[in-house]
Formats: sequence, structure tokens, C-alpha cells
Amino acid sequence: MLYPSVRRHGVRKLSVLVVEDDEDVKKLLVAIVSKHGNVDVASDGQKALDFLESSTYDLVILDLMLPKINGLDVAKAIASLQPQPKLIVFSALSRYFSDRFPSGTIILQKPQGIDEIDKALTSIASTM
Repeated sequence: MLYPSVRRHGVRKLSVLVVEDDEDVKKLLVAIVSKHGNVDVASDGQKALDFLESSTYDLVILDLMLPKINGLDVAKAIASLQPQPKLIVFSALSRYFSDRFPSGTIILQKPQGIDEIDKALTSIASTM
């Protein structure tokens, strides 16, 4: 469970859900995201939906190829949330499904997009 987001040095800390099943990528994302806020981690789509039902997030970083429930279905659930968290889709397949994500979704290709995640987090935190 996340603690409420707080401001630190004038920038609000983000509450982030990372949804990734690859252990190495997950560790890298958590290391990057934890500099910007509080992080919950889901290793499959069902756990992601469970987190989304029980907590409110500023941002979800989502892989598409997930066990149990795929990332496209998780993205659809995110689109129906109020308030709706920002969404970063980080997947090798994301470019093929860009029309299925909520408006404003940031789409980053694996593995090249890893450098862009820190930039996106900084930008999102500055607008919160």
C-alpha cells in the first residue's frame, strides 16, 4: 500500500504502479521510479487490477505481454478509472497497439525507451 504523495523540494512525489513480469526489467524500473516516488509492483495483469482497485496512482508503467491478464486489458481498465492515472506503456509491442491506449499515454519501446522513463517521470511530477 502506498503512502500519500507528498511534496519534496517543491516537486510532488509520485505514487507509481509498475506492471512488469520480467525480473531484470522490473528491478531496473523500480530503481528508476523510486527516485521519483513510492512504488508498488505487480508481476501480472491480475495483480495490477487488484492494486488499481485498492489504491490510487499518479502513474502506471505497463508492459503488454503479461501473465493472467494482458496489458491491453489492464490499459482498458485504467481508461475507466477516475481519477485516471497517467500511463506509460513500456513494451516491445506497444507501437502496434497505440490506438488502444487512453489519450495522453506515453509509449516507449523496449529496450531503447529505458532512458526516456526518467525524463517522463520528471515531466509528469512537475505537472502534478
